[in-house]
Amino acid sequence: MAPVTTRAVLLRAHDYGDSSRILRFYTRDHGLVSVVARGVRGRSGKGRATLATFASGDLTVYMKAHRDLHTMKDFACAMTREGLAGHMLRFSAASAAAELVLSHAEADPQPGVFDTLEFGLDALRTVEDEVLAGTALAVLWTITESFGFAPQLEGCVRCSEPLEGDEVGRFDFSAGGMRCAQCSEGAAGPRVGPVARSQLEALLSGHVPQGLTHTRRHLGLVSDFIAYHVVNRPLKSLRFLGSMLPSDDVEASVG
Repeated sequence: MAPVTTRAVLLRAHDYGDSSRILRFYTRDHGLVSVVARGVRGRSGKGRATLATFASGDLTVYMKAHRDLHTMKDFACAMTREGLAGHMLRFSAASAAAELVLSHAEADPQPGVFDTLEFGLDALRTVEDEVLAGTALAVLWTITESFGFAPQLEGCVRCSEPLEGDEVGRFDFSAGGMRCAQCSEGAAGPRVGPVARSQLEALLSGHVPQGLTHTRRHLGLVSDFIAYHVVNRPLKSLRFLGSMLPSDDVEASVG
């Protein structure tokens, strides 16, 4: 059985037996791959650091068809992303991105998801603190969109009429987008104004809008959207991420 090599990022690890670990990688060519790494718990120094969570590199693995657990031959680390572990907000945002991928991705290759994940982890590692909260939101939205899910923001999800520039509607999670003001009467869901819609559009494109506020409310939007359309359940890491974000002012709408 010949080994295969693919670009990969390590998303989760746990001990296995006395000296081995089970590692879950997201790979560019094979989607989610779980491997047993034998003897790695006895390593020290650089060898141990290269198998840190969120590290990227070339994974070489012996893969067997119709098996969920494979055997790792080698992992040539190219980026450790050690800075994520030393900052609580950066780490919690990276953990949320990892949980999102682990919860939805499968063994089929999705290169776009892989590239979006790596780009997002690099951004979380390097951006300035003042735009970190917005970057975390952008990373979650862009990964969600790379899976093929994105909210409808320009036209009403009920009547298809375009939303006016200053219109305040409601976000309908089950329908996957905005309701116009007329279709919002008697409907549930948070009220979303023109500023927030513009900010959502920027976050979906991977940009942090200038003057972004109410980051917890924005996190609530992406969290509920993911729960409805991507993984069918709330992600635990998003609740913890929310506790790391600045407190929102008390308002009835997102913006």
